[in-house]
Amino acid sequence: MNDPSVKSYRYLRIGMVGAVGLLAMSIGLERLGVDCWQTSISGYYYTPVRAIFVGALMAIGLSLVVVKGRTEVEDALLNVAGMLAPVVAVVPTTEVVTCWSVPPAQFPVDATEFATVFEAAIRNNMGALLITAAVGLVVAAVLGQRTMGSARAAVRELQPGSRWGLAAAVVLVVVTTAALLWWPGFPTHAHDIAAGLMFVCLAAAVWFNGREGAKAQESTYPTTYRTIALVMVAPAVLLLPFFNGFDHRVFVVEAIEIASFATFWILQTRQFWTREVAETDHLPHFDHP
Repeated sequence: MNDPSVKSYRYLRIGMVGAVGLLAMSIGLERLGVDCWQTSISGYYYTPVRAIFVGALMAIGLSLVVVKGRTEVEDALLNVAGMLAPVVAVVPTTEVVTCWSVPPAQFPVDATEFATVFEAAIRNNMGALLITAAVGLVVAAVLGQRTMGSARAAVRELQPGSRWGLAAAVVLVVVTTAALLWWPGFPTHAHDIAAGLMFVCLAAAVWFNGREGAKAQESTYPTTYRTIALVMVAPAVLLLPFFNGFDHRVFVVEAIEIASFATFWILQTRQFWTREVAETDHLPHFDHP
């Protein structure tokens, strides 16, 4: 197939897997210079991995939003996860251990206060993200109004899953903006909240994809997808509450969840690699004015 839109769609999906591989490679190179691991993947923000960590999460977040899900529910979950990924990137974790090839110039937490340089970066980066997200929602509304005659008519044309996804995006932007402006604990808690919600959305997207595939009586993919979803959830349920003495439990949980979702993404890409755009209708269509 030589359709440029299909090629772009495929390359975008492959590129997201490449971003995950890039992050893994950067962490691996950092590990060669020390004899220990950070207690979480997020902890590598304070090592030479920082630029790759932030860049990879930004790229993954953009891909999750841009790529259309196979179902409306999956698409909504991927969109929300994609909006949360940049928050995980620009709001650093407060858990830092002494495991780095080059010590950071400044620690994120000094006693009970978040370091000034990090708090300033958080407010700048989050402000830029929220303004961009708000502008994106306005642009989507304008385009919908242009296509359907009114924003209300455009919303009515959406499937229920898309409406819920749009509503969730609006609520997420409003709540995050309010938290950034008025919640003192935002710099120290937003990372963990965003990361947890992001992984929940990804696991749910994998599960619903498997459930819809089972309804369509597809081959082995639905069972595999539901198994992957369970693998994503099980470590968090088992390790985080009950293994407090295991310092690297967060790292293990994050690694399993990222690897599991990447496996799902690769399998789904393979599953629909040869499908025609007209058959799946999951690529965007543009009507000329």
